[in-house]
Amino acid sequence: MLKDPRMVDNNSASEYLLDKCLKTIQNEVKNLTLNLNEEQTRRIQELEAELQKAKSVIDFFQGKLESVKDSHAKEKEELNEELAREKEQCTKEMQLIQGLDRRVICLIDGDGAIFSLVQVAKGQAGGQTAAAKLTESIRQYLPSDHYQLSVWVFLNKGGLLETLRKCGKEDARRNLEDFIKGFNQAADRFLMVDVGSGKEAVDAKIKDEAKALQTIKVVFGGCHDNGYLTTLRSLITAGYAAKVVLLQGYIEMAAGFRTLELPCLKVPDLFEPEKLCPSANVSPVISAATPAVPPGLNRETVRSNSATFVSIPSSSAPISLRTPLLPIQTTSQGVVWRNVTSPSPPHRSRHIDPNKSLSKQEPPPCNVFYLTGGCKFGASCTFAHDYLLTAEHIETMRDNAKKSPCATLNRGEACVFGDTCCYGHKCQFGSKCHFYKMGMCKFIAVGMHAD
Repeated sequence: MLKDPRMVDNNSASEYLLDKCLKTIQNEVKNLTLNLNEEQTRRIQELEAELQKAKSVIDFFQGKLESVKDSHAKEKEELNEELAREKEQCTKEMQLIQGLDRRVICLIDGDGAIFSLVQVAKGQAGGQTAAAKLTESIRQYLPSDHYQLSVWVFLNKGGLLETLRKCGKEDARRNLEDFIKGFNQAADRFLMVDVGSGKEAVDAKIKDEAKALQTIKVVFGGCHDNGYLTTLRSLITAGYAAKVVLLQGYIEMAAGFRTLELPCLKVPDLFEPEKLCPSANVSPVISAATPAVPPGLNRETVRSNSATFVSIPSSSAPISLRTPLLPIQTTSQGVVWRNVTSPSPPHRSRHIDPNKSLSKQEPPPCNVFYLTGGCKFGASCTFAHDYLLTAEHIETMRDNAKKSPCATLNRGEACVFGDTCCYGHKCQFGSKCHFYKMGMCKFIAVGMHAD
């Protein structure tokens, strides 16, 4: 059976249209796919760019973080170092504060423990050298303790000047004042004090400092004079022996100091090794062991080759003797004195310098000689016996002598001369005495500051 031609044409047209639509759809799908690929590629490129930027930002902040970490580590290290320094400083300050309540006191009798004249002749530089050598020696002797070191040197400057003159030590004599300045300027608590003949200040200072709770050691430089033995023995008896150290001046100490069995500190080349002796044309100094003639005796010197013994009861009033006396024995009835032959009085030809006080004369007039009529040291006395003095001068000397304590009464013993003693039995300032409150007044006996 034959097909209808029109049906064939319709089928062909349908196929054609179907192919055309299919191609159109394929093209559109292809175009859509291409567009999607392009969009995805572009988006991927944008995301990769953003990722790269993010990585750069991350790298930047990581670098910053590492820098901050390094900075913090360095700051931490510096803070630790500063903290260690502050801790060390606090430790030192604590040790210093603790040391404020711990003292080492060095007390020196400058009339017997005489600093090396080689250093004295150098003036201020010598004084600083002597102070440094003394400090170093004490620090080596007491190395482990934290403490304040104070040095007090008591001396009779006028007497030392005269001794240097008689010994021909002119360089030391000229520069002594500068040496003292250099010594005093070497440290805050170094002080060289001119006390004249009032050496009782040393005795009082030893007692006060040894008994003070803050004082761990008292270094005592007065081993030339047995007069200090009583004070030292009393401290030993009271239980303060562990605090006392002897500072040796002369090569040979006075015999009594060896019996104390106290530790001894030696500083090479700090002091003169032997006692200064005047030149051959000067009369020798009478031994320091010779007892002093009691103040207040009115004596007239006469020539005599015989010895007379007189017993003076301790309760008797002062008497006038026609010959100088020296004590030779103490009995229950009193003190036995012996007269000795004295040289003729010196020719009095020296005039007082009106521009200076009596105590500033060079040398000053001898109180004992002018107020009692004689002096046991005679021509060897470091004070002058040949001034032409007026009654006004004598009265001034008498007033000045009253400012120095009676040595007998200051030792706690009874003075046989009572109110007629030429030396003071009471401090003129009484209970208002500034030095007494500081523990430095020369008047140390009981009742000497009663109003």
